[in-house]
Formats: sequence, structure tokens, C-alpha cells
Amino acid sequence: MNVLAFDTATDLLAVAVKNSEGSFFVHTASGFRHSETLLHAIERCLAEASLTLREIGLIACTSGPGSFTGLRIGMATAKGLSLALGIPWVGVPTLDCIAQGQMKAARTIVPVLDARKNRLYSALYKDGRRVSDFLDISLTELLALVDGDAEVDFIGPDADLLADYALERPGFYVLADDPAARLKGLALLGEMRYEKEGPAAEDEGPLYMREPEIGLKAP
Repeated sequence: MNVLAFDTATDLLAVAVKNSEGSFFVHTASGFRHSETLLHAIERCLAEASLTLREIGLIACTSGPGSFTGLRIGMATAKGLSLALGIPWVGVPTLDCIAQGQMKAARTIVPVLDARKNRLYSALYKDGRRVSDFLDISLTELLALVDGDAEVDFIGPDADLLADYALERPGFYVLADDPAARLKGLALLGEMRYEKEGPAAEDEGPLYMREPEIGLKAP
């Protein structure tokens, strides 16, 4: 199946097309300009893959957690393309996509996203599966959760926030972010979700771990 996958959850826009032979064509763009660059990035990936949108069998996008604005842009684009072209779409949790590329490692896998206000979005993965809820957690609390684990891989766009702690703790590792691996995880998990559950519901929305600040009432 030809799959269009895009991740708009962070400041790095990442888009990929996976063709039916399993080859990946990836394009990334830094900076929070997803509304301006997403469609262009999709067109570029399709051209590199020698495909058109009408040849895509599934659209997969990250569903959160992540940037409120980025998630809305990504999901709105997926829904719009799905409606206009009759292509099914699915959302996949961002942290699952990040972890997927490291699932074969015999360590605890901990994807990390900066949630601002001294908080992190994270989850714990062991033996090829997620073993915790999605977490909105402080750095200190996250370290306490994995303190008893012999080896831990911190991965994802903001894993470097743990770099100083990893230097002091044998068995803790901070791995370089790999957008291509994240997109491969997104495409794979998207196909798995579609095969198991079918397309996303019409009213499916982003996975927010907290309320957007805009429009919140004062306490």
C-alpha cells in the first residue's frame, strides 16, 4: 500500500511517502511554519516517489501529544485530503511513533517531548509495547519512574533535556533524534491501525494532554 505520513507535532515538519514496495521518500522542514510548508512538502515527497495523491491508499498523521497548533494543522490536512480524494486516514500517537524505531532494543525506551513549563510528554516502552499511560510529567518524576531500570534509552526531539543526567547515570543513554525512523514508525503503526480498526472516525481530534492556553478562563 502507498502511504502518506506526516508529523506536525513538533517544530520540525516531517513528511514521508512509503510506496507499495516499502521504499521511503522523506522531506523535513524546520521552524513552526507547518501551515505554509506542509502541502509543499507533501508534493515534493510524492514527486520523488513518482506518485500522485490519487495513488495513495492511506494517510497517517501524528495525533499528539505535541504542539497544539501543529497537531490541528496536521489533522485538518489529513481530514481535508481524505474528504476531497476519498482516501482513508488515521491518527497515531506521537510517542508511539517515536518509540517504534527502537522497539527491538532490549532496554526501556522513553520518548521525550518538551511540554513547556518544566514538563515533559513521555511514556515507557518495554519488550516491544507501551507499559504506561501517556504522561505529562516533570523531569524529576520521569527519572524516578526509570530509576530501577538497568538500561534506558531516551529518544525523540527533546531527549537531550536528559543529557546531563545520562552522563551521571550508568546505563542511561540519550539517542540522537531520527525523523526518518519516526516517520517509518508512523507509517507502520498507521497501517496496523487501519487494518485493525478501519479509518478514523469523522469526529476524531488531536490527543491533547492538557487544555490549550488560548481561551482558558482565569482561575
